[in-house]
Amino acid sequence: MMELKVRDAFEQIFKPFMDIDPVALLIRGLPGAGKTTLALELMRSVRDRYNCFYISTRVSYNKLRKQLPWVEDMLDDSTALQFMQGRAAISKNGDTNKIDSIDLRLSSADNLLNFVVDKLINSRRAFLVLDSWDALAKEIPMDERLKMEKSMLAVADANDGMLVFISEEPEMNTLAYLVDAVITLDKDESNNVWMRTMKIDKMRGVAIRKNKFIYTLHGGHFTMVENKKKVSYVPSLFPPLASKHGYVSTGSRDMDDALGDGIREGSVVVLEVDNNVNMQYARIIMLSTVLNNIRSNKQAMVICGEDEPLVKVLRKIVPHCTSYDLNRLMVFTSPSHMQEQEYATAYRELSTYDKNSMNEGMVMNLTDDPEENFALLVDSYIKLKEEGKSMVIYANMIWNELDEVKDRLVYSAKVVRNNRDVLMITVKSRTELADAANMLADVHIKLMNENDTHILSIVKPEESVYAVILDDNGYPSYSLLPLL
Repeated sequence: MMELKVRDAFEQIFKPFMDIDPVALLIRGLPGAGKTTLALELMRSVRDRYNCFYISTRVSYNKLRKQLPWVEDMLDDSTALQFMQGRAAISKNGDTNKIDSIDLRLSSADNLLNFVVDKLINSRRAFLVLDSWDALAKEIPMDERLKMEKSMLAVADANDGMLVFISEEPEMNTLAYLVDAVITLDKDESNNVWMRTMKIDKMRGVAIRKNKFIYTLHGGHFTMVENKKKVSYVPSLFPPLASKHGYVSTGSRDMDDALGDGIREGSVVVLEVDNNVNMQYARIIMLSTVLNNIRSNKQAMVICGEDEPLVKVLRKIVPHCTSYDLNRLMVFTSPSHMQEQEYATAYRELSTYDKNSMNEGMVMNLTDDPEENFALLVDSYIKLKEEGKSMVIYANMIWNELDEVKDRLVYSAKVVRNNRDVLMITVKSRTELADAANMLADVHIKLMNENDTHILSIVKPEESVYAVILDDNGYPSYSLLPLL
């Protein structure tokens, strides 16, 4: 499922360009950026239309297939060539054989040109990756190099071929003016999180709706990450995940694995949210844990944020539970002048999976009196806790100030730890409340939006970074893609 999603993102960006039969593409970036992986992913996407060749000065085929096992499906000894100073090339089993090779000394310019031209003409519709072009052509004078590049492109054009140049020398930019597309791979830093970025500097013949993307090399593939613009949900049961002993499952296998078996009982979880984050992502991440708990025959409380629309919270819960599940849930609305209208809207729009209405008394209204509200929350907690199972309490505090909740936050953390429950709170990044909450947190997570991609950074218990992908399973769920 995940591979299909990321392949879709790759195809959406590169397929329109490849469909116009381009002649040449330049991929540039520093060592380790994933240039070779991107070039081979492109090769894989067009291998049914071209005769493919990979020509390298750096990586033997033997080493390449160890790093990227999937290349064996499209390359072999005769199509993956490593060029060295001598006239022998490395074969698949590591031995030397007599397949074509090029002497890369100064006198080898003609040999190099002849070899590429020969493949373009005799192989017909050849797709050649030159990795790296800098090393192949570094001994050639600039004026002669420019002539070679123009000659190769002319032959490729005349023979329906394509050349992919890989470069680690951005300053050697003669190719940038000649090729049909220029792709630059780099790294960006935001909020102390490093992300790999792909920039489309040029792409002839296609509309560039967006020129910068986040990608990962996880699993040996060049995986591009794009948010889905729309994710549809229908009334369908949320399938709970079993919690390991001493832990509470988050409702996501990926998140459980990222945290190490889920959330330890008696923990405080803090989700810091940036200003530009789509709150649907934050709600789904937190409410998946609530859903999983009540679907696992345990209790949960949800405290809506200030002026947070009740229906937006309940849509993530009610249609994906049975009426029996909702007996273990209490939802508290914040004071709002729209409270009665929101309450009526939620009851009119929503029903459980078994077509029943929400239970009377499941939703309770908070007032403008903090002390009265806290007493109501404590009383409700005691009633739900009668069965003694691990409870999940989720509070959206993104609009709260530290002075309003400081004492109650510390008290709540103590109660949760003593009773082996889980307290989950959402706070706004770079605020006093966030700083105070993070000091209490056993699990500290940050959610940000970079290049239209929602990034989840786990600060505690162990640092790791993921792209968040909403799943279209009919119920609210998500996947985490490691950003490596």
